[in-house]
Amino acid sequence: MNIRMTVISAATISALFLTGCCGKRFFDERFDVGTPREKLTVVKAPGKVVLDGILEENEWKGAVVYPINRISQYHAPQGNPPKVMANRNIDPYQQGTVRLMYDDEYFYVGADLEDHDIVQYGTENQTHFYGTGDTLEIFLKPENSHSYWECYGTPNAKKTSLFFESRGYPVNKEKDVLMPGLENAVKVHGTVNNYKDKDKGWTIEIKFPRKELAKAGCEFKPGEPWTILIARYNYTYGSKEGNIQFSTAPELPAVNYHHLEYYAEIDWK
Repeated sequence: MNIRMTVISAATISALFLTGCCGKRFFDERFDVGTPREKLTVVKAPGKVVLDGILEENEWKGAVVYPINRISQYHAPQGNPPKVMANRNIDPYQQGTVRLMYDDEYFYVGADLEDHDIVQYGTENQTHFYGTGDTLEIFLKPENSHSYWECYGTPNAKKTSLFFESRGYPVNKEKDVLMPGLENAVKVHGTVNNYKDKDKGWTIEIKFPRKELAKAGCEFKPGEPWTILIARYNYTYGSKEGNIQFSTAPELPAVNYHHLEYYAEIDWK
């Protein structure tokens, strides 16, 4: 397989956090003021991309495979008592990977997601699926613009696109419509919405029209400074922690997918 793998071990990071001052030092070195943005490479597609939810090797040839890492907070969430915190991060982490490509018209995201309980109760496009089940989110923001996109894909092949004119700004209802040309395809290895069995996971391919992405204030093309975050909500029946598994690429210092400062720089190839 001619695919380069970039690996950062979330388990290793979590172990370092547990060592007290050493963990804090590692946390600061990774996320403190002055640390550079991480980079995620977007490669030119080697040929025609067939959107079928299958990450076919030749179709994605040359794409870098990045891990989607569990968010490991050094500081305990405010208000959580000791007995609740004792259960933090004890559920086995269900891993995921993501890869990125573009061609003359589209930007593509492909993700392979381990998931032992695939669930998504949302049935209508253009809704907030993170509240109804497993969701993959893609955030895309020009470095030099306040505006950005937040888009969703789900294991039941639903989709949403949200346009933010600025972080913390009120939603413009006139622009709260599904991005024209946004498409996805999913392959499920298991069953959706049946917590009585054990699933393996799901793969998804999503394509974004580059001309629509440009509405955020910058053409989406090589040489232009864009940033990106891939984020995941993973619900699991019978969780000991009672928490959603939050994970991202690049890794974030806390569970807030609107920490724009930690989005990765797109490295065009």
